[in-house]
Amino acid sequence: MLKIMSLNGDYMKILITNDDGINEEGIKKLVKIISQTNDVYVAAPEKKLHGIGSGVTFDRPIKVERCQMNLGEIAAFKIYGTPADCVILSKEFLVGNFDLLISGINDEPNIGDDVRFSGTLGACIEAAFSGISSFGVSLDYSYDKEKKMFDTAAEFSHCFVEFLKKNGIPEGVFLNVNVPNIEINKVKGVKFVPLGRRRYFDRVHKVKNPCNQELYWIWGKIIPHQNDDIIGLVLKKNYISITPLLADNTSYDFLKEMISKWKIVFPN
Repeated sequence: MLKIMSLNGDYMKILITNDDGINEEGIKKLVKIISQTNDVYVAAPEKKLHGIGSGVTFDRPIKVERCQMNLGEIAAFKIYGTPADCVILSKEFLVGNFDLLISGINDEPNIGDDVRFSGTLGACIEAAFSGISSFGVSLDYSYDKEKKMFDTAAEFSHCFVEFLKKNGIPEGVFLNVNVPNIEINKVKGVKFVPLGRRRYFDRVHKVKNPCNQELYWIWGKIIPHQNDDIIGLVLKKNYISITPLLADNTSYDFLKEMISKWKIVFPN
């Protein structure tokens, strides 16, 4: 039976972070709207961090600067570290206990295979392991920066926070929210969906620097027409997707099979 983590009433203490950097438009939109009905604290990286996942900084001390966003927040901190660092530092030192973490608004979606290196969701994983409710919110692709509908994602996030005040998230679970890049009056609704897959091809590209040294870019092209790209298909139909994810990655069904059937004997 799932243990539901309760949230504290009508006015919550909320931490907001992201992986795009504290100066990006997405997090500013989120802070401004969530601050209207909650006590908001911000701790976010000082720069964009692609593919950082749930990484934590162990190899150096982390610089922290207090800053003012002037968007209704109680306090804001620029962190010279990862999104997961932001959660740890906030809980242990900068903010103290808080009711909910929101990570975003990410400027591209977190779909299928991509979640394994998402810094947006990396912050949520850290929160889940710390017993804190969390969701990451991401906006679907737009190659025109002027057409990024952050307001749609921000307005839905505000609505979703109010919903969560009466409907908690189970312990060890965090939510992956993806929003179509359209005006909010064109959103058809919300779909609750599994993670699915999003696979790529042509993922490594060899280049040379001015010294003629070989270097490698890792990126890729999306394999088209993937029927198991469930979130991507939902977004194309102008629905918001919400996917519950687990911090505990154990395959319990296979673990039972291993315990009952696997007999590993060391040679004498």
